[in-house]
Amino acid sequence: MTEPEELQIELFEGAKERKAGRAAGGKAASRRRVVLETLDKNLRSIWEGDADLYRATTADEVTFFEWYISPDRIDGIDFHMREIKVHASVLGEGGAIEHEILNPKVQFYGPVAIVTYTLMIRSSSCGKVTHKSHHETRVFHDTGSEEAPEWKLVHCHKSPVSTIDSLGVLRG
Repeated sequence: MTEPEELQIELFEGAKERKAGRAAGGKAASRRRVVLETLDKNLRSIWEGDADLYRATTADEVTFFEWYISPDRIDGIDFHMREIKVHASVLGEGGAIEHEILNPKVQFYGPVAIVTYTLMIRSSSCGKVTHKSHHETRVFHDTGSEEAPEWKLVHCHKSPVSTIDSLGVLRG
């Protein structure tokens, strides 16, 4: 699983700084890294069909706007717990899904983090590779403490990237 390039760089630079005995980019960089790690875990839990990891990174009262699934808001974790079972069954048939987070921006407002980015999904099944992309805004809330943060997804809004595939869905 390839991690986002920025996250890889931050983790590498942080390791160098810790080895040299310096703070790894300060408090803001550390919070940003933790939120991006939580985002990555949350996405991987979906692709890998890991219901426990998804539940650990998602609030029960999460809300979603997913343009390609429903024209209405999806409330609560239950819908996605069922979706994860579907992903797990597809993966059991030999499929694979991975992602890249392109150009992430993390904004903090107290215990709330807003992450905006373009998500590129690469899936393979039956010898065929498919690429899809869309824009996402994910909102995380820290329910832990400063010493032990516990970021959970509370809202996600997905928007299409204008491609031939997305235009077909949008225009019917």
